[in-house]
Amino acid sequence: MYMHSPTVLNGSNLSYELPSLGTLPRILFQNVNVTIHQDSRIGLIAANGMGKSTFLKILAGEIIPQQGTVTRMGSVFYLPQISTLDLQVSQNSVLDWLSSHSDEWWTITALLAEKFAMELVLSQPLSSLSGGELTKLWLAHALSKQPDILLLDEPTNHLDLPGLEQLERALQGFCGAVVIVSHKPFFLDRVVSRIWELTPGKIQVYGGNYTFWRSQKEIAEENALRLHEVARKQLQQAETAAQKEEQRAAQSRQQGRKNAGSIPKIIASEKKRSAEVTAGIAKKKHEALLEKAHQKVLETRIPTTKCAFIQLEEVSHKQRNLINIQGANLSLGSRLLIKNIQLHIASGDRVAIAGVNGSGKSSLAKAILGIDKGIFTGGEVAIASSMKIVYLDQNYQLVNRSATVLENMQLVNPKLNYQLHRQQLGHFLFCHDAVYKPASSLSGGELARLAMAMISVAAIDLLILDEPTNNLDLLTINQFVDGLNAFSGAIWVISHDIDFQSRIGITQAYHIKNHQLQPLTYLPKDREKYYQELL
Repeated sequence: MYMHSPTVLNGSNLSYELPSLGTLPRILFQNVNVTIHQDSRIGLIAANGMGKSTFLKILAGEIIPQQGTVTRMGSVFYLPQISTLDLQVSQNSVLDWLSSHSDEWWTITALLAEKFAMELVLSQPLSSLSGGELTKLWLAHALSKQPDILLLDEPTNHLDLPGLEQLERALQGFCGAVVIVSHKPFFLDRVVSRIWELTPGKIQVYGGNYTFWRSQKEIAEENALRLHEVARKQLQQAETAAQKEEQRAAQSRQQGRKNAGSIPKIIASEKKRSAEVTAGIAKKKHEALLEKAHQKVLETRIPTTKCAFIQLEEVSHKQRNLINIQGANLSLGSRLLIKNIQLHIASGDRVAIAGVNGSGKSSLAKAILGIDKGIFTGGEVAIASSMKIVYLDQNYQLVNRSATVLENMQLVNPKLNYQLHRQQLGHFLFCHDAVYKPASSLSGGELARLAMAMISVAAIDLLILDEPTNNLDLLTINQFVDGLNAFSGAIWVISHDIDFQSRIGITQAYHIKNHQLQPLTYLPKDREKYYQELL
């Protein structure tokens, strides 16, 4: 029989709710019980806004639950989302930061080099570090503390594939327990053996990795749909039976009135009373059956979260060449990024381009769009005339920060009327007064949803997606995948999210390495082989 390793944390009867905004308070979770063992490898998943970060902070002791207790039998290190740390504006040097966090700061730099193959110039400003570099710095700091429990809130957001591989190996070598929030299923599959799903009001525990969780959810949803369909059919049968009984009673009353003149009044009155009693009993019986059937339909109804479904439209259904680059070089200033580029994209193609951060993936797309300082030299660069390209970059520059949510929608497609703009924004969870919010006040996830709402109403020949899933929860990613799979235009994807790539029908895959755009043997649908080839 399998024996658990020692327990290092117990959460008992945990409850937390958000403050009321004029209506009832929103309960994030209620009466939750969790246990973390010394060797636990747990993935915490939920839609954005469901309380994942709050739950981690409660486990770490940074937030006190409104009900329940957390008992820690060991030390805890909590690493919040890098984007929430405001380190980019810091004028401190790397050495200042290291010194303020550890008396033996050199242990952090040693771990940084050992685990993440990264060396820092100690005098450089902390604000000069990229998101990926900051993530690795904090992870090295966390490992240097040798905690019993490591709580990681979306550490995968800014890491490229080599960085994800390094993090995977670092966690494999870590002796304590790990609870990790990530929206990268391929990564979760490789590092966790248990899933905690935070749903409205509770946590459901699944013994297995992300793929196991997804398969169990699909089975549960299919069973729930079957039960709901059975309940609906039973309701229809009950309604039909009630209608037939009503018709039979009406015919009986009509026949009674016809026969009333041919029999004595006292007998006719008795027959009428008897028929009314029988009809009343039958009516109550059918009403009870109807009530029971209605209740069963309500009980089996599947709760749905209103979510974005993207209905992308392409400009033309005609097959044509969109981009053809033969032998050109791409440079950024005096720096050569990619040499002897061979790239052809036609209508309907789905292209994935991978590479480490800084290899030139985004610069290649921006050079084609003419929105960057990257220039092509030599060779041939042919771009179809009057082609409609939409570029969704990882910072969502498509969104005008000085405009409101609604104004952004109106800017991309002024031909649509006000009601259709509002309706489309509603599909992306911008309802009521939320459409008048300034875009500058939106969170990363909200900016992503607004950008997707905007491209969903734009006619497109080629859609370029630059790390599109970074700020999206798994539910929204699923909807995004559905929308892309219904789109027949060309797609160019720059992404470290292999699970996402594997689900959108990529037909060509390239890797930028050693200043060359190299075609890959395997496509993302062969996830493990594709991943190993990239590494």
